[in-house]
Amino acid sequence: MYEGKPPSSPARKGWSLDSIFGRAAEAEPQGRALASAAPVQAPLAEAAANDLFSRVGAFLKTHRLDPTPTNYDLGYQYIGGNDPAVVAAVDAAIAQDGFLRHDVAQQIVESTANTVSSELLEKLIDQAHQSMLLAASLVGQSRNDASAYGNALDRGAAALDAGGEPATRALELMLDLTRTMIGKTQDAERRLAEMGSQMASLQDDLAEAQAVAESDPLTGLANRRAFQSRLARAMAQAAQEGTPLSVAFCDIDYFKKINDNFGHDTGDRILKMVADALVEGAGEDAFVGRFGGEEFLVLFDGIMARRAAMRIDEIRDELSGRHLVSKTTGEPLGTVTFSAGIAQLQTGEGEGDMLRRADEALYAAKNGGRNRVLIAGED
Repeated sequence: MYEGKPPSSPARKGWSLDSIFGRAAEAEPQGRALASAAPVQAPLAEAAANDLFSRVGAFLKTHRLDPTPTNYDLGYQYIGGNDPAVVAAVDAAIAQDGFLRHDVAQQIVESTANTVSSELLEKLIDQAHQSMLLAASLVGQSRNDASAYGNALDRGAAALDAGGEPATRALELMLDLTRTMIGKTQDAERRLAEMGSQMASLQDDLAEAQAVAESDPLTGLANRRAFQSRLARAMAQAAQEGTPLSVAFCDIDYFKKINDNFGHDTGDRILKMVADALVEGAGEDAFVGRFGGEEFLVLFDGIMARRAAMRIDEIRDELSGRHLVSKTTGEPLGTVTFSAGIAQLQTGEGEGDMLRRADEALYAAKNGGRNRVLIAGED
């Protein structure tokens, strides 16, 4: 197997992690708004807000969850009952384990954050339906107006052919009809412009909903569903054109120890740091996604396995040279490394088979000592 081994060179960089920020301060603007609207009720609103955040804090303490922004938001959604999906998932987790485990809480956050709410979908569908009804109505009315105008012109032309007094009256009627038709045409243009604005807004809403549904909320990378969709399209194109395609499965080494020793907020920052390193180092022709937990996938379209392994190994080497230090305490956090497995698409191979081979190479790297890159099928 190809093996990118750990570097023997000393560390090259000093890095720091930001401090934790809570969400309790977010209640303040609401309190001010209530105070200006209803001064008598302001103390009650403030007391209710304080009570809610006290209950959220108690919820985190009871379940031994770190007071991170993500956990505060989860507690807020659960205690406040704002998201039925969150409430149901948390209740089910507590019923099963007796308390809400951190890894389960993270899964709930990721799954609910990547789900476009039924209310939003209903809104978008209704907007699209109303726009289509408006367009159909406008087209139908314009067709009827044009038909009526054409018939009136035919009758006016017949009257003109007859000559005499009816011809003068026919000209007056035709002028009136023309003015009316001009007005209807201008009204149709205005309504078309309004419909165009509505459709543009709907398009923006749909794009936002798609981005939410396909993004990992913590790192901003493509989530598993989005990555697998992109991979399926790339595999079909590679098979059709006969071009190479490789995928890298990356997993942070000893990530559980990072969470246990330094807290999950630090763990989240490590995840974002590794995600950024992969995006910056993989190249513009690569596509990076978070598969879940501390696992990442990198798609190399048009690139053979050995070249993909070299890129991943350069990222691994650079990352392992960073010495992390807590900005708040000055405590050294050590180094962060990851292991990776690379697989290149084989003729007739399916998506699951290629990912399985990359995963097997990843675990061979783990079993071989971690902090290394291996290519599937190479000794």
